[in-house]
Amino acid sequence: MNKIILITFLFLSYFSNASHIVGGEVYYDSLGNNQYRIVFEIYRDCSGAGYDNPMEYTIFNANDNSIFTTRQIFLPIPDTLPIIYDDPCVTPPSDVCVERAIYVDTVTLATTPSGYYITYQRCCWAANILNIVDPGDWGITITTQIPGSDLVSADNNSARFNEYPPIVLCSGQTLNFDHSAYDEDGDSLVYSLCTPQTHYITDGVMPNPEQAAPYAFIPWETGFSDIQPFGPGSSITIDPQTGMMDITPNLTGTYVAAVCVEEWRDGVLINTKSRTFGYRIVVCDVIEPMEVDVFGQGTLIEDCGSAGFVVIREDTTTSIDLQIFISGTATNGVDYNFIGDTLTLPIGVASDTLVITPFLDGITEGDETIIFSVVVENICDGTYDTTTAYITIVDYINMTINSEDSLNVCDETGEMVMLWTSVGQGVPPYGYFWEPIPSVSNDTITFSSTILDDNLNTIYVTAIDQCGKTIQSEPILVYNQCPVVVPNVITANGDGINDLFIVKNLEDYDRVSLQILNRWGNVVYENENYQNNWDGRDKGGNELVEGVYYYLVVPESEKYPYNEIERTKYTIHGFVHIVRD
Repeated sequence: MNKIILITFLFLSYFSNASHIVGGEVYYDSLGNNQYRIVFEIYRDCSGAGYDNPMEYTIFNANDNSIFTTRQIFLPIPDTLPIIYDDPCVTPPSDVCVERAIYVDTVTLATTPSGYYITYQRCCWAANILNIVDPGDWGITITTQIPGSDLVSADNNSARFNEYPPIVLCSGQTLNFDHSAYDEDGDSLVYSLCTPQTHYITDGVMPNPEQAAPYAFIPWETGFSDIQPFGPGSSITIDPQTGMMDITPNLTGTYVAAVCVEEWRDGVLINTKSRTFGYRIVVCDVIEPMEVDVFGQGTLIEDCGSAGFVVIREDTTTSIDLQIFISGTATNGVDYNFIGDTLTLPIGVASDTLVITPFLDGITEGDETIIFSVVVENICDGTYDTTTAYITIVDYINMTINSEDSLNVCDETGEMVMLWTSVGQGVPPYGYFWEPIPSVSNDTITFSSTILDDNLNTIYVTAIDQCGKTIQSEPILVYNQCPVVVPNVITANGDGINDLFIVKNLEDYDRVSLQILNRWGNVVYENENYQNNWDGRDKGGNELVEGVYYYLVVPESEKYPYNEIERTKYTIHGFVHIVRD
């Protein structure tokens, strides 16, 4: 047996006239012809002094908070709410008893621009409530609004909660409670935790008429709030769209909490109401059954991800067999790892994991399904619980990658280099690794050409998808090739200054050819792989006479497809003057 904490409704005490109200709400229905059915659901502890009979409430004009009318409703026959707890391993306390009285009234309310609001007030909260400052000084206010013609074009039916609140909750375990409401008009409903509305005891135990709005809110003790009404270490959340609540209390004592629901129509907020509850946290005995948790169910990609169950138990004194059932269009042991029909937890083993991992077969098969179930005996009541995962296996489609094939830049100008790649298929998002250029993981990179080597630089990019698969691009050829610059004069006199015909940026190309022609068009010097070493001599090594000569310089690179026609595109020609004095 594990000791955990149980929550029950707390009590409102009203000095000597205690009625032990636990909480409540008010809602209404339009009956047509300006008539409305007003319904108050009031919850109380069975040990209290009884409900108000008659119950008095007040209807206010919303435009100026003036009293439209005060009303009385005589007590209907209350009903005792059964304690519904769906875990046979938990035994609720036998002294918990909650009654509900449903007060119904019918009133005629003519349509006005501002509408009306309805209020019921009662004093006071019990002194042992831990999350309210001076709880005996504050009562409960239950109110809602009937919107006028300024907000709605037709009569409104207010929202009302579908289920009465849970009578018992166990701490240390999360209660999933459906706190949703119904709205006959189909208005959009938004849920939230909120601070209960209240009134001060100076207004009386049963204010008649009720106090007009605006209404005060209970003063929270330090460490408590609307979203943390059970204090530090406890948690309570509500889904704003569905109203599903997750409650995990941790402390002991008595506490107050409230849930608000907003009605929205055509994007306009037309009403907000709340239901206030009191809770008491006590200790109870719980037997923990076996737990089966599903992970990864949904869509799996071949050789990418896994799904299955984690089975956990506390009692390891016996060996147990769990029954496994698998069906669907995927083949066990072919499309995924083989799973047997039994899982055995031996003595001393507290947990095990059943995992399905799809195989990568390289065959386009389309979607395949797996229905994977584990059947576990419920040790609390001897029944069997089935937990099922629904899995779809989809084909893994290999990635594709494209990038630019080549690029020409010049580092002398500090030109920036921008490279891109495009990846498809696989499972995005992708990561990118560029080499040998250090860069961030991006499909486009920009860097300065000054870090490049002369002439050819070969760069690759590798992409990796969410399945860990990789693909590498074809080589991206980046040519660092600045334009060649040719001198127009050399002083070939052997003094070591300007003696050679220097072609600037020659090293940026695979090969540079040079031809020197005299004034009659005869080739006096030529070199198909010039190395900046011509010093004004002819092909035989003889010094050429001073004068003007014609040159042809052709830089060549594998980047360009040279032929006789295109050759003129890259040929640099001009005149050079040989001076020897």
